[in-house]
Amino acid sequence: MGELENSPIDKAIRLISKKWTLNIIRDMFCGSTHFNDFLKNNPKLSSKVLSDKLRQLEKDELIEKVITSKTPLNIEYHLTGKGRNLNRVLFELSEFAYKECLDESAPECTEKSFELTKKILGINDQ
Repeated sequence: MGELENSPIDKAIRLISKKWTLNIIRDMFCGSTHFNDFLKNNPKLSSKVLSDKLRQLEKDELIEKVITSKTPLNIEYHLTGKGRNLNRVLFELSEFAYKECLDESAPECTEKSFELTKKILGINDQ
């Protein structure tokens, strides 16, 4: 593995492989911007872990924190350009899962849900 330790794929894996990271990024693509939105969308995610994850995502320059109001304090989180570039990664994961579901005849895999995923991620058929 030595040669690949500092490769681009290794860097990408380090950035997005941590638990909850892709869930939070997915939620941002779906329009969530507030702390409580992320907690509501991910019931098993604790406030402390979410705080740590948001801080790390900001440090990794995948998201930015925007204070929209100081009184009362209102903070929004937005994907940066670097974070938005993960749309293809999420799409490829979604496409992989969709094909696997079709092979298993899973009822939750519908063309409609797959098309919605493409729309949310801004993926255009070419």
